[in-house]
Amino acid sequence: MKRLFEVVLVVLVFFFSCSEPLDAKKTDSHKIVLDADSREPLEIMAPKGAIEFPGANPEDMLGLYTIYSKKVRAENFAIEVEFTTLSNVEVKEIVEEKLEEIKLESDLFRVIKKRKDGFLYETKEINGDLNYGFLKLIVTKKKYAVIFPEPKPEGNTSLEEANYMYDILNRN
Repeated sequence: MKRLFEVVLVVLVFFFSCSEPLDAKKTDSHKIVLDADSREPLEIMAPKGAIEFPGANPEDMLGLYTIYSKKVRAENFAIEVEFTTLSNVEVKEIVEEKLEEIKLESDLFRVIKKRKDGFLYETKEINGDLNYGFLKLIVTKKKYAVIFPEPKPEGNTSLEEANYMYDILNRN
């Protein structure tokens, strides 16, 4: 009887210690305004409580355009938004260009989901581990923003994490 009690106790501890899978449908989200100081602020969907952080400072590219970034973080949500001040760009053209860049950087590349404004993908790292990411593009009159997962200092982004962030960003 004592042995049965120990087994049941271990099973219960194991059962309750397992984490719940990330589900974007169960996460409350709202629109967050990025780059509010500029003439063209940008709205993206993010989990409630998400906070904007400064990213890279504006860098002038030979007077043709400027690149800068912002970061948005919340629990299980960490993205980087790279802004490029270039007008008259086509969404399809930029998405295809970014797709080709990622293909060149990775030996093994696979698109999991594709939309007109971005895609979710899988790559194989040098050490053989799989890494998942996404790209979402938002175009305004005077700039465009490329949204992708913030690189982790340790480890790779899992499919569950990438899918969770991508689904939240694509809410209406």
